[in-house]
Amino acid sequence: MTTPELSIVVPTHDVGLWVGELLSSILDDQSTEQEPIDLEVILVDDASSDDTFEIGQAYAARDPRLKVVRSPGKGGGQARNHGVSLARGRFLAFADGDDLVPRGAYAAMLRKTRTTGSDMVVGRFFKLFSDRVWWPVRAWPAFDEERTLVRLAEAPSALRNRACWNRIFRRDFWDSAGISFPDASRSNDIEPMVHALTTARFDVVTETVYVYRDRPGPGSMTARSHSPAGIISYLEQELRCAHRIIELGDPKVRAEYASLIFAADGWMAIVRALRGMSVIDQVALEPARVLVAELVGLFDDPSNDDLIDQLERDKRWGWRLVEAGQWATAARLIGEGVRWPARPVSDLLETLRLLADSGVMPLRTLRRPLVNVVSTISMADETLVGDDLADLVLKHRDLFTAVAEAAAQTSAAPSWRLGRIMAALEEGPELLRQVVSGATDPVVATSLSLVDGRAHLRLAHTMVEPETLRVVFLHDRRRRSLDYGAAELASGRLEVALPTSALSGGRWRMRFEGRDALGEFAGPVIIHEDVIGERLAERAQIIRLDGRPRHGIEIPFSLGERGVRKARRVAGRIVRRVRR
Repeated sequence: MTTPELSIVVPTHDVGLWVGELLSSILDDQSTEQEPIDLEVILVDDASSDDTFEIGQAYAARDPRLKVVRSPGKGGGQARNHGVSLARGRFLAFADGDDLVPRGAYAAMLRKTRTTGSDMVVGRFFKLFSDRVWWPVRAWPAFDEERTLVRLAEAPSALRNRACWNRIFRRDFWDSAGISFPDASRSNDIEPMVHALTTARFDVVTETVYVYRDRPGPGSMTARSHSPAGIISYLEQELRCAHRIIELGDPKVRAEYASLIFAADGWMAIVRALRGMSVIDQVALEPARVLVAELVGLFDDPSNDDLIDQLERDKRWGWRLVEAGQWATAARLIGEGVRWPARPVSDLLETLRLLADSGVMPLRTLRRPLVNVVSTISMADETLVGDDLADLVLKHRDLFTAVAEAAAQTSAAPSWRLGRIMAALEEGPELLRQVVSGATDPVVATSLSLVDGRAHLRLAHTMVEPETLRVVFLHDRRRRSLDYGAAELASGRLEVALPTSALSGGRWRMRFEGRDALGEFAGPVIIHEDVIGERLAERAQIIRLDGRPRHGIEIPFSLGERGVRKARRVAGRIVRRVRR
């Protein structure tokens, strides 16, 4: 019996609906007359309860290159290891039973390694969802161009791809490096792939060599039910990977790995695990807490710029919570897949209360999200009716008080929105209802129109004993201000009319600056789509802007203004050349 050039190991478990497509993509589409490949396929079935094994046998009866066996153990890792033990080829590859291998994929990788003698060849892949296609490799510079005989230190982002199926290995390298798959319930390829990446001289080809099919459901190897045992198994593997990366001693690789774990793969493993648990068992998760604490301790230090504290808010809080063993609060923070701004205000305030009670983050850091919930997110919460928002603030009075007191002890600029809420809380429920009725913005736009050469802006306010209000039209450093006193503000409504001829060319937005019995305040005038009247005038139009103002007024540049702007650009270029 001749020795095949390439052995492809295919572990399977309940993939009867898809395994035929995978086998056809290998047996029918890889070896061609132009580029013949002597290959064998070893399908190792991991206790399938459907017809996966029988389908494999039917294909094997028609094609002697396919061998179908049952795994002697349980789990994808043992199935892959058993397949490797049976493989005879000089090169080794892996494929999952529910995925696809594009035509010519193995030929492209073999062609490369025959020329270079590399230990491993890696290619591009994409993920196929029911409604879209995603190319993760486009975000990884290592796959931007073809590479030859590189080490991981030369292409650190290759570490982002730790799947075993979009690559081939030279078999003698695999054996001499002692690579094998762990007996893990999930993600059993991350550890052997880190082992390979930190050991091999590898090539990168730019061809697409694999199609990963996203297939949620209990039969998917990467979508099993999550449990404490599952996340513990993952973290044990990740910790071994971390030690291997640290032993490599390359700072770029270390930084890449830390970012991968704490901002991407590791964080998503925590998220998926917590979302998959119907009950959060703190006792069962204690080993996971110990592993998280050790993993964080390896990378989170002043020499690494306090890595965790540099993460975006939810990830920063989440890692601190699980590091402290507060899994239930972390699960509440993560939620059920609904983005933070789309969650009900009642849920967000309760989440912030739990975060405040956790003691794992400074209370002052909750000021911005707390104010954002009341001032911005509440405006889109259709569950809030009447005085619901004020009642929620009253319910969480202790939370607002604690955060305000902590924020007051910092050198950061005080939040006038939080200050108004606290002042109103001191006075009682009626005043609080007045303050929060405008979602803590004391001035809101009720209408904006362009009529008779003027910008007509109607405002309503919830100021308490108003003293002064300034309405400012802003463009770059230019300002056009209109001031109003207590008498003009007494009715709670105000109409601002400004000739558009008073505005020079550019995009203008509106801002309010005022003072009342609760103190000074300032902010953008939020102009929603439903309050806009006449949009077009002879010399102006209402347009959509980026950011909270939503809409503003655009004035076309005059001939003289265009000349000035051009002169400034030319002068700027001359200055930059001189400075060089």
